[in-house]
Amino acid sequence: MDRRLLDLYNRELAHLRIMGAEFAQQFPKIAGRLGGLDEFQACQDPFVERLLEGFAFLAARVHLKLNAEFPRFTQSLIETIYPHYMAPTPSMCIVQFKPELDEKGLAEGFPIPRGSSLYSLLGKSDQTRCEYRTAHDMTLWPIKLIQADYYIRELASLEIPNVPDVKAGLRLRIQTTAGLKFNELKLDALSLHLMGVGEMPMHLYEQLFAHAVKVVVQPATKPIQWHKVIDSSCIRREGFENKQKLLPYDARSFQGYRLLHEYFAFPQRFMFFELDNLGGAIKNCDGNLLDIIILFRESNVELEGTVNANNFALFCSPAINLFEKRLDRIPVSDKFFEFHAVPDKTRTQDFEVYKLQKVVGYGAGSEPLQEFLPFYLAKDLGQSSETGYYITNRVPRPKIDDTSRKTQRSRSYTGSEIYLSLVDPDAAPYHTEVKQLGVEALCTNRDLPLHIPIGIGPSDFTMDKTAPCISIHCIGSPTSPKPSHAEGEFAWRIINHLSLNYLSLVNHDEREGAS
Repeated sequence: MDRRLLDLYNRELAHLRIMGAEFAQQFPKIAGRLGGLDEFQACQDPFVERLLEGFAFLAARVHLKLNAEFPRFTQSLIETIYPHYMAPTPSMCIVQFKPELDEKGLAEGFPIPRGSSLYSLLGKSDQTRCEYRTAHDMTLWPIKLIQADYYIRELASLEIPNVPDVKAGLRLRIQTTAGLKFNELKLDALSLHLMGVGEMPMHLYEQLFAHAVKVVVQPATKPIQWHKVIDSSCIRREGFENKQKLLPYDARSFQGYRLLHEYFAFPQRFMFFELDNLGGAIKNCDGNLLDIIILFRESNVELEGTVNANNFALFCSPAINLFEKRLDRIPVSDKFFEFHAVPDKTRTQDFEVYKLQKVVGYGAGSEPLQEFLPFYLAKDLGQSSETGYYITNRVPRPKIDDTSRKTQRSRSYTGSEIYLSLVDPDAAPYHTEVKQLGVEALCTNRDLPLHIPIGIGPSDFTMDKTAPCISIHCIGSPTSPKPSHAEGEFAWRIINHLSLNYLSLVNHDEREGAS
């Protein structure tokens, strides 16, 4: 039951009693025959009291239905321009892979592609494993970071070549494993994640991308026989390109909004940097220890003596609780204009639809009859008047009493439900011989990520593919999922965004810009 119905019921009942008291003051004889409407708290006649309560209940239902029509209008409008506002924000986290460092086969590098599936352990009394997908391409190597130091006063002790205007330096010492030497590795780029408490990661990030001058690569053993000086352009930010995005914004949405969305939802996802063009220097190293020294034109005294190897992590990637799933078949009937899209009818509270990807109609048999297209995407695709479309309506999932559930987990986040309607090109009901709908969608696990057992077993996640990896750990805790902005005061705020110029004046194709 929707909690808002009770609030509206109490409001309607209070209104009836207040208006009844005013009516009784002006028309006391009529009010007397109605059982004492002049009583503000309750009528003397129990039958009249029940009548008022029944009327208040019906009026509350009508009020709730009227309120529900406004989000339907705003969703249809905003789905055209700002579709990302209609979807919830899934849980996100940073995962770290621990490779099998004794495996010599890693000398070639083992790629972990973007979109790799990670499955959590089962929480207490849970029946569903959370599924995360990685956002960055990553390669496992037989190396480990054994030391990190920030130098200001003792910078000369690093024995680096003379580089003008240098006031500080960050030394990262890397060691190979499995008895391999650096010149046996095909390593050219190295990605690292910045960690630490307080403002430490941000200070390091500022040093790397605002004050870096040069990068010096040299052997760690003395006497130092060679140096390789690389321009600071080899230090690259990670997480800003579309190929590393967490949230699946489409071409209708400005990608700058995606960056803002990801930053405020999970700022740690941008605490990554990559050191590129290291291959030439690594080929010169015939040992198992290598120093990478990043030189800065400005120093930060807060970093000296506080930076260590724990502030940097290898083999990390952001991950998001968002995955493809084929939903249960949806029966179609002319008696209804909306159909509930349910990922799994046996575990309705463990899955939430983020976005529909494909809707196919089936007849009495197993062969598909036709595919339905998104109504707000297909206008420029030259479809015929007989083409079927679908419109989605997202509504908040009603809160339930936790004591009635078997799992007994907290319901701080309830999520939403998706309903779809079949329409023709004019948005009128679409009449078809379809008996069932097969739906593919992007889904989340609702609030299940809040109950993942982190740091309990030898590994927090498992993969569906074989990889030379001992464990996969979650750095920190997964973020809490956030509901969509489909209803309430947020809908009014989104309407205000319609005054913005939402099309770019410089476009890449005819559907992305205003020119």
